[in-house]
Amino acid sequence: MASITIGVQSLLNTAVYNSYTLADTATVSTLKNYIYANTSVVASWYSLYFNGTEMANANTLSSYGITSNVQIRSANRIADLPTRQDRQYAKLELSKLDRAASGHYSVYDITTLPTQFSNNAIVDNANPDGLLLGRPWLGVELLAAPATLVEAIPADTLITLESWYDGSDGSAFVPTNPADGNTFTQWTDKSDFAHNANPIGGATTRASYQVGELNTLSVVRFDGNDGLSINPYASLASAPALTVFVVMKMTATAGNPNIFVTNSGATGLTYDSASGKFVVRAANGVGSSTVSNDATAFHIHTFAFDGTQTGNANRLKYRYDKTDITLTFTGTVGSALSAANTTLYIGNNNGANFYTGDIAEFLIFTHVLTSIEIQNVENYLSTKWGL
Repeated sequence: MASITIGVQSLLNTAVYNSYTLADTATVSTLKNYIYANTSVVASWYSLYFNGTEMANANTLSSYGITSNVQIRSANRIADLPTRQDRQYAKLELSKLDRAASGHYSVYDITTLPTQFSNNAIVDNANPDGLLLGRPWLGVELLAAPATLVEAIPADTLITLESWYDGSDGSAFVPTNPADGNTFTQWTDKSDFAHNANPIGGATTRASYQVGELNTLSVVRFDGNDGLSINPYASLASAPALTVFVVMKMTATAGNPNIFVTNSGATGLTYDSASGKFVVRAANGVGSSTVSNDATAFHIHTFAFDGTQTGNANRLKYRYDKTDITLTFTGTVGSALSAANTTLYIGNNNGANFYTGDIAEFLIFTHVLTSIEIQNVENYLSTKWGL
C-alpha cells in the first residue's frame, strides 16, 4: 500500500484539477467520499474516467494503475438520474456550489420557478405576482468582497435602487467622459429611475470631474460653491424607508455643510460645524453622532431610515466605515418622511450650506435593506474604491 496524491477534474470548472491524497488501495467509492467531503459534489452526479475507462465504484485505484501525480477526468451524469425531480434538484445544487465558489448568492427558492417536478410529474407554479427577477436566487449571504452591486444584493432589493451616481463611470456625465478638472451639466442616474442630478445654477455652481483620485478611479469634486439637485424626486414624499450610501472625503467643515438633504430640510446627512460632528436627520428627528471629519481620506457613510420600527434608535441609524455609530437624538423620528419632499440636494441645501470635497459614489434605496444587504453594499464600495 502506498500513499498517492492525484488530481481529479472539477465538475464546476473542467480546467481545474483538485488534489487528493489517499492510499492506492482505496476504492473509487472512497475517493468519491473524499471529493464530497471537500466539495459537496454528490457521487451520483458524475462518473470518473482514467485512460478513457469509466472507473467502477468497487474497484481500487491501484487496479487501474493509478500512481501519484496522475489526473482523473470527471463526466457530468445528472442527465442519467432516474427522475426529473432528481435532475432538477441536482442541477440547482450544482449551480449553488458554482455560485458560492464564484462569490454570488447561492441560496435559492425553488418555489419561485414556474415549473417544479414531483418524481416525473410537472408541478405548475402559478406565481400570481409574476416571475421574479433573478429567480430562483433570492437568498442573502454576507460577501466579503462583491465586485458589483448585482453580486452584493438580491434582485428584489436591486430593483428598489432609486438613484446611483457613480464617479468612476465617465459615461454617466453630460458631457460624457469629461477631461480631468472639467465641469459637467449632469450627473446621470445609473438606476432605472432617471433621477439625474443637475447643477443648482449657472457655470459657477458646477462640480468638476477629477480623474484617478481614488484607487485609480475618478470622483466628483465640490469646491464649496457647487451644488446638485434632483427635481422632481416624488418617491421621497411620505416614504416609509430610505437607505443611502455615500463614499466621500470632505475637506472643509465651515458653514454646516450638507452632504445630502431633502427640500423640506427634515431628512439628510449634514455636518454640524459647532459640534464638529456628523448629523443625520429623518422625519423630523435628529441624530447627532460622535464622528468627526477626516479631511485626509475617503470614508463610507451609511444612512438608514425605517419608519416601520419603534423608537428613534431603531428608526434612524448611521454607520461610518462599516461600523454602527450610537446617535444622540433630538425630537422624535416619525414613521414616514415629509410629504413635502419633492427635491433632493447633493452638496448643498438649496443654494446654502455648501459641501467642499469629493464624492466617489452615491446610492439611494427607497427600501429597508437588511443588515447583511447593508454590509454587502458597503463591502462592494470598499472593494471597488480600495477602502
